[in-house]
Amino acid sequence: MHENDGQNSRPSPNGSGRIRDVAREAGVSTATVSRTFNRPDSVKHQTLERVFEAARKLNYIPDSAARAMGSKVSRRIGVLIPTIDDSIFTRFIGALQQRLSKDRYTLLVGVYDFDPEYEANELHSLIESGVDGVVLCGARRSNDLYELLQGRNIPFVNASIYSPESPYPSVGPDFRSAAKELTRYLLDFGHRKIGFIDLASDTNDRAALRLAGIVDALEPECLSLPNERHIERPLSFEDGRIGLRTLLEYTPDLTAVICGNDVFAIGALFEAKDLDISVPGELSIVGFDNLELSAQISPGLTTVNFPTAEMGARVAEKLLMTLMGKPTPHAIHIETNLIIRGSSGPYRGLSR
Repeated sequence: MHENDGQNSRPSPNGSGRIRDVAREAGVSTATVSRTFNRPDSVKHQTLERVFEAARKLNYIPDSAARAMGSKVSRRIGVLIPTIDDSIFTRFIGALQQRLSKDRYTLLVGVYDFDPEYEANELHSLIESGVDGVVLCGARRSNDLYELLQGRNIPFVNASIYSPESPYPSVGPDFRSAAKELTRYLLDFGHRKIGFIDLASDTNDRAALRLAGIVDALEPECLSLPNERHIERPLSFEDGRIGLRTLLEYTPDLTAVICGNDVFAIGALFEAKDLDISVPGELSIVGFDNLELSAQISPGLTTVNFPTAEMGARVAEKLLMTLMGKPTPHAIHIETNLIIRGSSGPYRGLSR
C-alpha cells in the first residue's frame, strides 16, 4: 500500500495529522514544515503562521522532545489545572509530584484559568514536549482532545471527579453525593431558604454535580433552587462577597448559603461581617474543600473535607500502573467528609 499524494489525501485518523497534510494545507513543502518546528528562526514569519495554523487545524504535533532523546519515553508527566490561586490545587500538585518523583518522573504543569481554549493549547504544548502521560482536571472537555490523546497512545487520568460511568479513567470525590449530604445537614437544621454560589455549571462539571446534589436533597422536601438563589461567579474571595450580596438582594430572607468552594465561602463570611449579619445566628454559610484557612477564621467554616493530597498520590499511582501495563481500577473514589464548625447552625428566625 502506498500513500496518495493527490489533493484528496486526508489527515491520518489518529488525530496527529501527517506532515504531508500540514504541508499541503499551508501550501509549503514538507521540508519547510520540518524547519518550522525544528529551526523556526530559518523560516519567514508569514510562513511560520501558515504552518502553525495548518498544524492546529489538523492536530499535528511533532514529537520534538522524544526525537531529541532518541526514545519515546521521556519520564515526564503533564498535568493541567484550572488555577493556582486555590490552595487545593497546590496540595494536589505537591502530592502528585512527590509520588511521581519516587519513580523518577518529572512533572510539567499547565494552567488554563477555567478556559477550554487555553486548556486545549496547554495540552498541545504538553504533548509536543513529549510527555508520557497526562493528568486532567474534571471530565468535561472537547472530544477532540480525548481523541488526540488516544490517537497518540498517551495515557491520561481525569482527576478531581469520580465518574465510573464515563469511558475515561477518573480519580476523585463524588461531588453530587457530598453536596446532597451537605444540603441535608442544613435542611435538618430547619433551613428552607437556601442559596448557592459556585463556578459556572455549564462549563465546570464539578459545579454541575454539586448543583445536582443540592437539587437531589431539596426535591424530597418539595423545595427548589430558583435562579435568583443560584449565583455563578469566577473564583476569588471578592466573588464570594459579590455572590452573597446578590443573593440577599433577591432573597433578603435567605437563611443559609452553600458555596461550591471555601474561597467563595470565606468571601461570603467577610461580607456577612461587613453587613452586620450574624453567622450562624441569622445566616449559615458552608463550603467545600476544607482549606487550611477555613479552620483559622472566626467563626470556623463548616465545609466538606476534600483530601486533595490523597487524590494526588492516587492519581500518580494509577497513571504509573497504566504506563507499566498493569491493571488498575477504571474509576477510583476519594472519600469526603463533613467538617462541622461554627459557621452553621439551626434556623432561628431573622432579625435583619
